[in-house]
Amino acid sequence: MNNESIPIKITRSGQKCPVSGLWKSKGAFTTTIIIAEKSTMPDYGGQKVAWILLYQC
Repeated sequence: MNNESIPIKITRSGQKCPVSGLWKSKGAFTTTIIIAEKSTMPDYGGQKVAWILLYQC
């Protein structure tokens, strides 16, 4: 088994998406989105949020 840690990718609303994939918003209310690399990360519920990469496509 490989013990290398997997880097966590986090970006925020308004920033460019660093990699295409499935992203989850961080906060009390969450959602998931599929977004393409270099697209602008969206707000959620009218708020700026942090997005955490769940799965890279």
